[in-house]
Amino acid sequence: MSNRRSCGRRRYLGLLLAPLFVAAAAAQEPPAQADTEPPVAEEVIVRGRRLDEIEFDLRLYIQEFLKEVTAPARSRGYARWQRRVCIGVHNLENRAAQYIIDRISSLAADLGLEPGEPGCSPQVHIFFSVDAKEMAAYMVDRQPRAFRPAGGNAGMDLGLAALDDFVESDRPVRWWHVSVPVDARTGQVAIAMPGFDPPVISVAGPSRIHSGIRDDLLYVIIIVDVAKLDGKTWQQIADYLAVVSLAQIDPKTNPSEFDSILNLFTNPAAYSGLTDWDLSFLRALYAFNQERIPAVQRGAIASLMERQERAAAEPDRPRRRAAKRRVEAAPVVSEPARPE
Repeated sequence: MSNRRSCGRRRYLGLLLAPLFVAAAAAQEPPAQADTEPPVAEEVIVRGRRLDEIEFDLRLYIQEFLKEVTAPARSRGYARWQRRVCIGVHNLENRAAQYIIDRISSLAADLGLEPGEPGCSPQVHIFFSVDAKEMAAYMVDRQPRAFRPAGGNAGMDLGLAALDDFVESDRPVRWWHVSVPVDARTGQVAIAMPGFDPPVISVAGPSRIHSGIRDDLLYVIIIVDVAKLDGKTWQQIADYLAVVSLAQIDPKTNPSEFDSILNLFTNPAAYSGLTDWDLSFLRALYAFNQERIPAVQRGAIASLMERQERAAAEPDRPRRRAAKRRVEAAPVVSEPARPE
């Protein structure tokens, strides 16, 4: 199949979002700045868990983390952004929105991605809403194909039950990832899409552990309930959004046993921003060989995380902070600055 047809499929998938986001933005007034914007911390604190706390079963601990926290599309491998990613924030005061975009983009650059320039076409759409459940229901009802582009049978999403949860959930932040299998060499879409001929993929040297197919993130839809952000800083919120923007995180995850910013809404005082563990996970996710078959990908990511954790704990390296701090020891910013 020609690159033109592959690009056509990509444009088709992208165009599904246009009417959805125009309608969603028009359906709700932006939240009032004075009542809903939390304070911003200027600190950049990365905390980590001491390796000697988990060294006995480090590999098992990492495997449990990946099992609990991640959720690739059904029957598919772990997806990630390729080369570049553009972040869009909607229904938020400009300075706060730019702060979030810049912080997520900075992490993306750390992972080897090229952040989108101003005016780029967003792939990550973050909506702030005074009624997140109503907005989610409106979006899904208005443009269901944006959430399930191939009818749910092509390994691009988590399925109908997960979509129902996306709408009905009361979580402060809800998200929906759409990914697509592609030819690892050419980037050609490797599944049949409505209105297009089935693709023909030639795989060079297939094996039991390499398929020649990788999974790319296509776009992410995130809705933030501003009524549930009380007491959070923009740094906390931006770092939380960064993780769910760059990785397929399970919306129902309970990461309380792990040192992660994903615990923000259950233990906000203990997490001022990204942790070493979050960075270790994301760096491994963006480094592993995606051509491996889905059955062995978790092990590949776990191996990279383990290598990073052990390297960070070498005697000639600075000792890392303990992961679990008492709430009383959490940093406090008495007069936080506004994002510029």
